[in-house]
Amino acid sequence: MSSLTGGAPKEMLPLAGRPIIHHVVQEAIDAGIVEMCIVIHKSKEDIRRYFESDNPKEREAERPAEKLRSKCKIVFAYQTEPRGVGDAVLCAKAFVGDERFALLIPDQLFIGRTGAIPQLASKNLPPTAVVSSLIRIPASELEYFPGARKFICESYAARSGVMVVTGIEPAEHTSSAPALRGFGRTIYAPEVFEFLDARFADARTGEIDLLKTFRALLAVVPNYAVLLQGKAFDVGTVEGYRYFRGQFAASGS
Repeated sequence: MSSLTGGAPKEMLPLAGRPIIHHVVQEAIDAGIVEMCIVIHKSKEDIRRYFESDNPKEREAERPAEKLRSKCKIVFAYQTEPRGVGDAVLCAKAFVGDERFALLIPDQLFIGRTGAIPQLASKNLPPTAVVSSLIRIPASELEYFPGARKFICESYAARSGVMVVTGIEPAEHTSSAPALRGFGRTIYAPEVFEFLDARFADARTGEIDLLKTFRALLAVVPNYAVLLQGKAFDVGTVEGYRYFRGQFAASGS
């Protein structure tokens, strides 16, 4: 996305008057999360500076980022190389410890009467479970969600609005037909870290292959999915950013 960012991190692109990453942190705070770890590469120090700036030209209490920091603890972890989401999650292992945690993908945004993470947490599923979020993407918007994979699910009689995940389609096999797709809000048990090492790396890229991780997790921990009620946005591509930025701003977020 260098044509838009000029070399800055895409998470710092403006959206409704704030950087994209600001909205994601705000979403986490609104969900009741008071401790969070942002994983970055050294090339994305602008993100850390945004949250930790001591610019004397601005009173700290008036900085939008400072208002967020007053409501939560933010720490940073570093990827030595940008090797994808799986490796980024692994970098946060020391921060997470043996607790359940929520993963928020920073170039996907969500607006609803209830936030995405509270919708997942409200189902009171087993603490060892992985709880994924699903969205129903209109056919006209599928092209703006290039990484959204189709989940294979069965109904779950014990909980309304919950499905049991039995599989996931590789991205290259996902059709263009409207369907329930995975979205970048997930609650994980700490057991996921056992499936993020070199055994699950893509031999070509060295990145952790989350499809391999997911399939391995299916065999050992319960996997559920919740269809989110609200509007999802993917601003991780030039096309998606241009398409959704007006809609997001109009939402009043």
